[in-house]
Amino acid sequence: MKALRFHSFGGPEVIALEDTAEPRAADGEVLVRVKACGLNFADTERRRGLYLASPLPETLGFEGAGVIEGTDQRVAFVAPRAHAELCVVPRARLISIPDQMDLVTAAAFPVQWLTAWHVLHTVGRVRAGETVLIHGAAGGVGQAVVQLAKATGARVIATVSRDAKQRIVHELGADEVHTRTPELELNGVDLLLEGIGKDIAPSALKCLKPFGRWVTYGSASGHLPPLDAETLYEKSVSFSAYWLRTEHPREVWQRAVEDVLAFLPRAKLEVTTAPLSDAARWHRRLEGGLTTGKIVFTL
Repeated sequence: MKALRFHSFGGPEVIALEDTAEPRAADGEVLVRVKACGLNFADTERRRGLYLASPLPETLGFEGAGVIEGTDQRVAFVAPRAHAELCVVPRARLISIPDQMDLVTAAAFPVQWLTAWHVLHTVGRVRAGETVLIHGAAGGVGQAVVQLAKATGARVIATVSRDAKQRIVHELGADEVHTRTPELELNGVDLLLEGIGKDIAPSALKCLKPFGRWVTYGSASGHLPPLDAETLYEKSVSFSAYWLRTEHPREVWQRAVEDVLAFLPRAKLEVTTAPLSDAARWHRRLEGGLTTGKIVFTL
């Protein structure tokens, strides 16, 4: 089969679409013939050796959509090595999709929209009327968080990396949108959500109200510096992290899936499609902050 692989860590030039052996499913797994697969920032970190180190060569990808081999069942899924014609998927991470959902859309939502739902609800415990600050709001997770937070009745403040991205986030319903700079000062925040990491660390605690919550789910600008617990006392704030790969209680995972699938028909989901053979170009653009919304590779 064809798979997007890399034999050494490095820039986008190390990845190539090449022939490799077909995988086999074990007990509790199924084999999915992949028709579309999503690109995430974690894929670029994986390629650079910053995320989930494992023996090389390795196949990229964490999500996709297709058809279970030997059946006509269409599914989305969250599983490693998804950027390939065939992917082994644990049954617990299969998502049955509605008949009316196309496979590109099905590949676009699992990682980012489920992450968005969980940082808001499972970890962030958002409530109507609260003020939510979302850093990186023009990205895939950010766009999902803006829409889901507004649906809960929250007030949404968003930041983006470039002025040109402000319009996109305003149109999603954010109450305020700012370009993120070292001089930007925000306050009165109940819930701070960010996948940025190092660059927002100096301002994170300052913007929170007493008893505010800070939830991190990524490190696009580099890892957060060590956090001194003493700095949390003054305003009694809490700090949490979220990872989609964590084993979730079945009912928590299923509730997120059901809520996201119910919301998607009225969501604004910006998707750009490209052939899997063009992956290096889109890795480069994603790392350079030149994309908005979701990139989906087609096979």
